[in-house]
Amino acid sequence: MPDETLSEKLALYNVALQSDRIPAEVLEAVKLHILDSIGCLLAGTRLAPGRLAYDMAMATGGATHAGSSLVGTAGQVSYPDAVQAMSIAAHCGEMDDIHGGAGICIGGMIVPALLAMTEKYGGTGKRLLEAAVSGYETIIRIGLSIDAPKLFARGWWPSTICGAFGVAAAGAKFLDWPVDQTANALGIASLHSGGMITGGNEGATARHLAFGRTAQNGIHSLVAAEQGFSGPKGAFEDPRGFCLTLCPEPKWDCLQSFGTFHLPEVAFKPYPCARQLHAGVEALLGIIQQHALTPERIDAIELEVPTPNAGMINRPSTTASHAATVGSGQYVMAVTALRGKIDLTSFDAKFLTSGAVRNLMAKVSVIASAALDRHFPKHWPGRVTVKSRGGEMFFEEIIIPKGEIGNPMGRNEVEEKFLSLAAPIIGDEKARSVVKEVESLDTRNSLESLLAVLKPS
Repeated sequence: MPDETLSEKLALYNVALQSDRIPAEVLEAVKLHILDSIGCLLAGTRLAPGRLAYDMAMATGGATHAGSSLVGTAGQVSYPDAVQAMSIAAHCGEMDDIHGGAGICIGGMIVPALLAMTEKYGGTGKRLLEAAVSGYETIIRIGLSIDAPKLFARGWWPSTICGAFGVAAAGAKFLDWPVDQTANALGIASLHSGGMITGGNEGATARHLAFGRTAQNGIHSLVAAEQGFSGPKGAFEDPRGFCLTLCPEPKWDCLQSFGTFHLPEVAFKPYPCARQLHAGVEALLGIIQQHALTPERIDAIELEVPTPNAGMINRPSTTASHAATVGSGQYVMAVTALRGKIDLTSFDAKFLTSGAVRNLMAKVSVIASAALDRHFPKHWPGRVTVKSRGGEMFFEEIIIPKGEIGNPMGRNEVEEKFLSLAAPIIGDEKARSVVKEVESLDTRNSLESLLAVLKPS
């Protein structure tokens, strides 16, 4: 194909992406990301934004247009509405995976979309794996091409800027579309890109709606292409197109050189809070454990993070809601210091309104560190200094937070995280069955058994 556009080059790569050309370690990694994303989705159905998303899907369509399941419940809604609702649930607990260099949460969009497509169209486990790899790789490459983490400082959310492309690419791969149809879907997806990250300090739950709508936009791009709509062929390289609108010097090679798989770089989240805080949490937990530090002994906690992250997590007077505190450096460090751990329970009302937590929050400072800037955005580091009432000072610095390829969560850790999230929703037996189903995806000629065990007991 002479003089291909960048959309066509991405589409060519997408079509050629067959499981026998995907390294075994990448296939094993994507299985774990699928499992992790399903766990996040199930857990999110019990959180307020997830419940609201499911209720909204039922209210706007419900039984009138039923056909697609809302995973974790017995509810059924329209196909696009199911994708939006499930993506919101998968992300709202801030436990979903993320590629730091691209600044994008990925599995929370790709996996719910593919689960809905699996139910609608059928398919094999092999096709699901290929489609998931395609979606991850597409989103990452597009995020890297525009240096997406820099968009945070301008109020734009990289996940909502780039996500529709990945869902469209994954869907096109799942449906076995040819190059021209795939490229057209990517062009249409370019017209849907956008989404602001404002409202975090207020705890605006509609921020999660933007995430879910991005996944839905990827589905709409597929449907539009299928119905005959045409998208811009030069969506990426056009002077008024995606890349040059968002970045003065795009990294064009990311969209046309395909010798490396980026999926293994995607980080799992061991803690249910903004990724900008994970290094700090890990450092603080290390200090607490090493020095048997109790909350009563703490006089001050200083959290240093890269400059771009400091502006996002410095929230000393955040509202007492999950949506607000999950990204507050003051709250997350305080509740971690109080409990000696952090999990979803840390955002229950008894901690959100706790006087002890609020007293500790007043002792937490978030500091922009120029010294840590050199690691960002490849890594999102943190340095913690704890000053005790006895005058002692304790330090811990984490450059590569837990969950990244340089500081990985092992298979057992990912599976334990999944079971802890999924078992309360679908039961322990079914949760363990999901682990087995995902592990054997490459041998499954049908995905009906996976969908069946995702329904609650």
